[in-house]
Amino acid sequence: MSAKRLGEILMENGIISENQLNEALRLQNKKGGLLGIILVEMGYLKPKVLADFLEAQKYS
Repeated sequence: MSAKRLGEILMENGIISENQLNEALRLQNKKGGLLGIILVEMGYLKPKVLADFLEAQKYS
């Protein structure tokens, strides 16, 4: 069983919307970079929330 991806975890927890995730993924495909950082830079996610969910992802 594979671990859930960060975007899936954030959506399931109501932190970001599907539209926000898709917009961030488009930017990631265009410019590269880490999704979590992109979401923070876009203002959709606070750095502390990112850290908490990365920790959760690690153990999912």
